[in-house]
Amino acid sequence: MVTAIGTLIANPGLEEIGHWGASLSLVVSGWTFLVWLSNWRWLVRSLVVIGAVIAFIPHLAILSWAFTIAASAIMAAKETHCFHFWAGKVIPWYSLVLGIGVLIGLPAIIQGLLWLGLAALWAFLMAGRLKLPLFVID
Repeated sequence: MVTAIGTLIANPGLEEIGHWGASLSLVVSGWTFLVWLSNWRWLVRSLVVIGAVIAFIPHLAILSWAFTIAASAIMAAKETHCFHFWAGKVIPWYSLVLGIGVLIGLPAIIQGLLWLGLAALWAFLMAGRLKLPLFVID
């Protein structure tokens, strides 16, 4: 969300803060990612750690986003596979469109709106996840 706002108001500093926050939160999400196949777990962990490290290197934010967006798309796809969330079916494809949009340099207003859209999709997925009766044992 912060990245979207920073992009929309053309504030590179705010964009960068949003990026750092997203990268660090994805490290936590990726490191605690639950999936049976260890190679997928380690792929996601590697993507988020590399993305977070690169996020703090000036002028490499776009490369960092490639790693972090890929990791979040994998996590969304897994959540959808397990729990059938509609947003999880859209997030990987939407992330690809967003990534291409950033790479080709779409206008900032469009990029900002795309970031807002991704934030909304994740909000829907997380709302569905919060409704699950996890850790409830009858």
